[in-house]
Amino acid sequence: MECEFQVVEPDEVVIAGLRGTDMTVCGAGRTLGRLRGFVIDRTQQRICYLIVRASGLFGKSTLLPFAEPRVDVKARAIELAIDEQQVWQFRNFTPEQLLAS
Repeated sequence: MECEFQVVEPDEVVIAGLRGTDMTVCGAGRTLGRLRGFVIDRTQQRICYLIVRASGLFGKSTLLPFAEPRVDVKARAIELAIDEQQVWQFRNFTPEQLLAS
């Protein structure tokens, strides 16, 4: 069975007139990391998740739900309507896990 999800690189997407490259992702009242991609549901043709690389030496890429996004063009940031509990729940959900299912 073919995977219904597709990863789209940030430089392939234009958000409010800006390329998605080097955008910051925020949520739960803080910066969560750098945007590394979008996961698209090909069947429904919509963005399901953002791939976010956490900051720090051992930062890893995780998936966060694309929940009520708000773009701050001046700050080059995407603000997600998620709380700390949701960030915790998704902390180990990686693109590899989703695409392998």
